Amino acid sequence: MRTPSEWARAEFGFEADARQREVLDTEARRVLLCCSRQWGKSTVTALRALHFAEHHPGSTTLCVTPTQRQSGLFLEKVQRYVKGPVVRDAREAASVKLANGSSIIGLPGQEGTIRGFDDVGFLILDEAALIQDCVYTATRPMRVLSDGLLWMISTPHGQSGFFHVAWHDEEGGWTRFKVSAAECERFRPEVLAVERVALGERMYAQEYLCEFLPSDLQMIPAQLVEGAVTDDEEPLDEAAL
Repeated sequence: MRTPSEWARAEFGFEADARQREVLDTEARRVLLCCSRQWGKSTVTALRALHFAEHHPGSTTLCVTPTQRQSGLFLEKVQRYVKGPVVRDAREAASVKLANGSSIIGLPGQEGTIRGFDDVGFLILDEAALIQDCVYTATRPMRVLSDGLLWMISTPHGQSGFFHVAWHDEEGGWTRFKVSAAECERFRPEVLAVERVALGERMYAQEYLCEFLPSDLQMIPAQLVEGAVTDDEEPLDEAAL
């Protein structure tokens, strides 16, 4: 069987670079992708979602994004590669339903209205660092029955939230991919140099170098808090206080 990157090249002429092939072809079930802005994460994810849908008849793929607009943009990328007329899933307007019964659905990250899907084969959290923790809590169980794929992709945004926690959780069972602008051959060095000056070192490090930086409202960096916690000391005896 062709790998997803081979399939994308043969079917659509999409020539993935080395890191894009690595992500497209991973067999890991739980994936964290931390990457530079404009690396092509949404295109890569849209292709992988379509590959999954075509090869798993009757499956449901959900892509959750912070806003309805972003969900629509993701579906637009999927539709570029769908052959023939686009058919919608009756459950959601922002969707694509394939001839084999599989659906790819885009949803905005609103905890109060996102529940209701089950047996999800592939769950994608796009711009995960900007999605609320309660949405992550509401959507993750949707793929438990199927033991479905779970991908969380984002550029860093501060040192809080489930994406930051998962990225630094060495026991979470995640497969991690980190791709900075320096690793993307499509970025010209002179353009990146202009971006560094325009954004300043701090924001450039976050947006292009994939660094998790304290937000302007964060008084104490997360690593200092984590470094102050230890399991070596005996807990206090409340009765003795």
